[in-house]
Amino acid sequence: MLDGLVSITAEDQELTVGPEGFVLIPRGTAHTFANAGEREARLLVLHAPAMDAYFAGLHELWNRDEPPSPDEERALMARFGMEPV
Repeated sequence: MLDGLVSITAEDQELTVGPEGFVLIPRGTAHTFANAGEREARLLVLHAPAMDAYFAGLHELWNRDEPPSPDEERALMARFGMEPV
């Protein structure tokens, strides 16, 4: 984590991480994160293997005139082997 507080849920575990904190989410682990504080939070996310094509597709979806539908986001995730829970 770079700044602020981030709430992370991985499977059934919840934790809040602050600046200089680190969390490793193993491949295939259901997870989500959110800003847990009152000010802006910044985090650095690293993927191995890289998921550049997924994030390029996500960028395209969110930079249209209208936001994507949940089905469009799920279809993109499915193309890259992700399964929303």
